[in-house]
Amino acid sequence: ENMAQAVFETLDLFGLKGQVLAIMADNASNNDTMCEELQKLCEQEDISFNARRARLRCLPHTTHLSASVMLEGIGAIKASKTTKNHDAYQDCVTAPLTQEHNNDVAGQEDQPEDKSESGENLHQVLLALRKIVHAVCSNPQRRQAWLREVNLSMKLDDTLPQTALMLILNVKTRWSSTHQMLRT
Repeated sequence: ENMAQAVFETLDLFGLKGQVLAIMADNASNNDTMCEELQKLCEQEDISFNARRARLRCLPHTTHLSASVMLEGIGAIKASKTTKNHDAYQDCVTAPLTQEHNNDVAGQEDQPEDKSESGENLHQVLLALRKIVHAVCSNPQRRQAWLREVNLSMKLDDTLPQTALMLILNVKTRWSSTHQMLRT
């Protein structure tokens, strides 16, 4: 309901009510619910919007999920590794933005490193970086503290770019997002 309300208010803000033909999103069920709630909001204002027809699923996301299942099927990747990575991804994406959750995440110990597979160290580094970025981005006070530190660093070192950048959390199905996360 909250997502639908936010979308509806944004459409109103930009004068786009009644002009949306489709909504493209990943396969998460909360997007189905959001479209259904958006349909109800539209109906209240006599705006034609059919959630079932308007809901489009992201083709790259679907392709990624299909490719993962295929690679598991031929033994190219382990099912447990795919599940573990998917669970970690979903946990970050669907994590609540509450102080209690932030404290829980901060208190969790990192998993011991498994150096038996090649590239596992790089994977562990990326997971650690992802946790840091998630911790900063998921809390308004941490985002403000990050920007303060970046601005202070820019003042102290004139060789740094003069535009403060916010950290970007990578998303498994947006294939270039890990690169973008590392660049920031």
